[in-house]
Amino acid sequence: MPVMSIVACRILEEELFHVLSLKNAFDYLFIADTKEAKALARHLKKVNIPYAPLPPDRMPDMIRQTKSSCKSNIIRRLFIKHPPEEDFIVVVHILELGLHRDLKLLRRGVYTAIEQMSAYSDGILLFYGLCGNSLKNIENDLPDIRCPIYLLKDGEDNRVDDCISIALGGNKKYEEAFEACRGKGTLFFTPMWASNWKDVDAPANKQEDLATICDSFKRHHISLIVKIERDKRYDPAFEQNVKQFAEMFGMEVASMPGTSEIVEECYSNAKNAIMNEYKRAYF
Repeated sequence: MPVMSIVACRILEEELFHVLSLKNAFDYLFIADTKEAKALARHLKKVNIPYAPLPPDRMPDMIRQTKSSCKSNIIRRLFIKHPPEEDFIVVVHILELGLHRDLKLLRRGVYTAIEQMSAYSDGILLFYGLCGNSLKNIENDLPDIRCPIYLLKDGEDNRVDDCISIALGGNKKYEEAFEACRGKGTLFFTPMWASNWKDVDAPANKQEDLATICDSFKRHHISLIVKIERDKRYDPAFEQNVKQFAEMFGMEVASMPGTSEIVEECYSNAKNAIMNEYKRAYF
């Protein structure tokens, strides 16, 4: 059974839910049982997508047990000319948002997760962008990882800058969005940004922190929030969260269409590559 692990930022929870909801996305799904994964778990339960939550340190044993439970497949392959498709295991580990307050801390957290999960993975899909170039050299920095690392790229084969680039459909679309808002300092909000901005940017939920943020917005002339909308509403509170933020900091609100094309294609490409390599190695 090939195993694809996903190291994900919680800001990309909506995109992660989307690919896990696709038809034939996986056969077995294991999720590292941390507080960062609670919301994703609730959404999966709502739509009856089966998964098993496990402490990260128990994941290697569970992978081994899952593979050994299908030993009969090995016997079956000896007696048929064309072996069946192998079951596909996906393991998800969502990292904490607070890592973004320090790019060195973010890099260390992502690298550590990759190193740990590579021990039982046939490939790792990274649900992060460049994130201020903190993850720019990940492949060179981790040359001894025993499995390939698959990165989120846009239609022009460029690594995406960040979560907003992913939501808009690529770096070029991101540049076009900024150009469309020329003349106004702009923040782009996805549902996860709208509901979790305090956990990323503010050290605590205190009035003085909010005042500091407000002063920063004024200095940088930020006066517009752009909601990135998708056909399906992942978070029903998105509209209200944006409205409250806009009122709090005296901003206008506009909307732009979003897309899931990048995560869909990258997930599919990573899965196919892992499956094909597995077949070459074992059949």
